[in-house]
Amino acid sequence: MRIRQHVNPLKANFFQIAVEPPELPAGVPIEVELGSAEAHFLMTRAAEDPARFYVGVEIRRDHVALANATCERQGLKQVHSVFANMSVDLPRLFPAGRVSRFFLNFPDPWWKARQQKRRVMSPELVVEIFDLLTVGGEIYVASDVFQIALDAMAVLEHDCSRRFVNLREPWTFLRESPFAARSRRERQCEMMGIPIWRLGYRKL
Repeated sequence: MRIRQHVNPLKANFFQIAVEPPELPAGVPIEVELGSAEAHFLMTRAAEDPARFYVGVEIRRDHVALANATCERQGLKQVHSVFANMSVDLPRLFPAGRVSRFFLNFPDPWWKARQQKRRVMSPELVVEIFDLLTVGGEIYVASDVFQIALDAMAVLEHDCSRRFVNLREPWTFLRESPFAARSRRERQCEMMGIPIWRLGYRKL
């Protein structure tokens, strides 16, 4: 089965997805990966810290089906992927103040300037993420394209006086990931020696 690698999130049909919110276990910290693909990162996170619940939000339905089938086969009941558009569906998926961490791992295939309107990280998304995070909750972004990482940093730094604080210093990238888990693209970059630009912020 051929699974498409990229889709246009601005297409009209992606704004009308019949979203099925995940069943979140009470009292358990929730971690969410936006654009989770096959959920390799979340599966590794579950092995790293099995006391949490992990949700992947993915706009490609085939990837969601594949990820959930793999998790069921491996007995990873604390990992679940949902078919949704992160640009519009997050408030329907999670209650306010419920998520402990958000991850955006290599979120944008649209790196050219003319495709900037399709960029994932926007001021509107940051506001939604802020509302859904617990107090002290965190957001992590990783990209192998410097301009995309810098644009994401600009959006987050703009909100630092009101919403977030950089986990290192203002306008500073993380030296390394604080997590052992890696997405497929992240592993490829590390094997090929491609630099990865990492950001980490905490909700004020």
